[in-house]
Amino acid sequence: MQVSYQHANPYNGRESHLLRFHDEIHDQTTCILVDAGSGVDVDDLLEEDEYLSAILLTHAHLDHYRTLGSNLRDGAPIYATSETAAAITTRLDTDAEHADLANPGDVAAAIEPITDWTTITSDVQIHPVPAGHAPGGCGFVVRFADGDDHHHLLATGDFTTRRAAGYPGLGTDLPVDAVLLTAATNTDFRDQLTGAVGTVLKRASAGSTVLTTSSGSTGVHLAYLLAHVAGATDLTHPVTVAGRVATLWEALEYDHPGVECVPTFEDPDAVLGPGRITIAGPEVPIAGSSERLFDAIEDDAGATLVQVTSGAFDPKRSAGCMVHDYQLSNHPTEETVDSVVEALEPIHVVVTHQRGYVADQYKDKYDSFVWATDDATQYTLYDDGWSGPPWVTEATRRRVRSRRYTDAGSDIGGSFDTADIPLPTVERHDDVDLVAEGIDTARLAEDLGLDPAVLEESPVAISEERTDESVAFADGASVSDPAEEMSRSDSPENEQCPDGSTAEADDESGTDSFAEVLDRLDRIEDAVTGTRTTGTVVDAGDGVTLLRLTNESVAEDLTHGQLVELDIQTAPERDASDETGSD
Repeated sequence: MQVSYQHANPYNGRESHLLRFHDEIHDQTTCILVDAGSGVDVDDLLEEDEYLSAILLTHAHLDHYRTLGSNLRDGAPIYATSETAAAITTRLDTDAEHADLANPGDVAAAIEPITDWTTITSDVQIHPVPAGHAPGGCGFVVRFADGDDHHHLLATGDFTTRRAAGYPGLGTDLPVDAVLLTAATNTDFRDQLTGAVGTVLKRASAGSTVLTTSSGSTGVHLAYLLAHVAGATDLTHPVTVAGRVATLWEALEYDHPGVECVPTFEDPDAVLGPGRITIAGPEVPIAGSSERLFDAIEDDAGATLVQVTSGAFDPKRSAGCMVHDYQLSNHPTEETVDSVVEALEPIHVVVTHQRGYVADQYKDKYDSFVWATDDATQYTLYDDGWSGPPWVTEATRRRVRSRRYTDAGSDIGGSFDTADIPLPTVERHDDVDLVAEGIDTARLAEDLGLDPAVLEESPVAISEERTDESVAFADGASVSDPAEEMSRSDSPENEQCPDGSTAEADDESGTDSFAEVLDRLDRIEDAVTGTRTTGTVVDAGDGVTLLRLTNESVAEDLTHGQLVELDIQTAPERDASDETGSD
């Protein structure tokens, strides 16, 4: 088996790439396009004897699917999460012409939502995994077979480790051999998101008619956060989503008693009002629903326009009403990108969605082979084994091979299969966690004059800045502090009676709840404390170091390729008297 990658639009967004899996025995090539941004032309990328096997769509931002319609060929399906499929279908149904999307009917027919392992060919399968960034966004783990061995690549797409409107971020415990890594970064997201939410709520509290303009998915994210903050505090301001934002809210099946959904409206005054928060698109009010609504408040000195943009368009700077703007680009910090690579420990890192000196800064940064190429050349990652780029130094090769990945012992794919480790699925969390979403709750509470505890009652989760402070399970969840878990869960909730009094929940439900708490605490303790044992270091040669465990029962619970966390404490050297004992 030979595996290669090729940038599909190196002179545009660089978010799209073509993966090839060439079966040398049958002389067949499986070609998979990951995202279809501006400038992608599959006809130019594929050879005459090659066919497009599938398109993988990571999320429903237009820059990642703008050329879907023009790149459909060979009956290739478009695989995406159900949320991404729903979001794109609504755009195709209502706005395809304005968005300049070709062949909307063919695209809609080709989209296939998936949640689990899906077979492309007999040797290649894919699985979507959570990636944050946008509601329903995902990366794809691609598994390929080489004889009896299996190996895995991860195409991250745009990602964050924090949540996105309730959807989990990218997990860092995926056992993969290579990563096609989106390296787009942003250091201001937390500040900008907190500022936008705070400004909207403060102006609504002052009795202002507040129009918030954004893209569809960002509008859904804002409505999700604003409704939760308003519901958890005394800031009970109604939230109305209108136009494209409302259509997407319904398509993604969000439901909150504090959010009114109005996909179409004739009279702007019907969805605007003092103390009301109205969210509509596009992000700058120069067209569509947001333009109509802005026209209604533009000359109202008591009204407020809050523009939440991606940076693609210049916001309005002045009007008769108050005007604010925030730039919200939901990407991780560079430090988070580094921590993801360090946690995944891939043999190969292919840098995408960056170019020039920004991409070059990742070269030689990790103990991996880093590909920061800027052309449309095909580059081989695997050819009957993993090998580095032809231009890397021998010192780099030795550094990469000195890690646990070696030609003799790096059957990560095989260990993944035999261990039967489940991959995380793209499912929205039931709870709302402001910290995990990227909100600075202390600052927001101060801005709104609230007790910070009111905003921090949500369960603790991995935030963008705290990815190394929690223990990650295979399903992408995190382990909270046991004391906090107990304080939130050690007694049944009281129920309110019709007369306003309260009564304790029945004994049976209380017993079940307590048993669930004990069971969860047991799992937390197992995950946090693990098992203590000793072992002997064995030099296996060729840069491979093994650890022989003295407690065989512990070894029986481990599987080949499983990732374990070690705290190394070196024992002092022992002499002969130590071995035999003395009087």
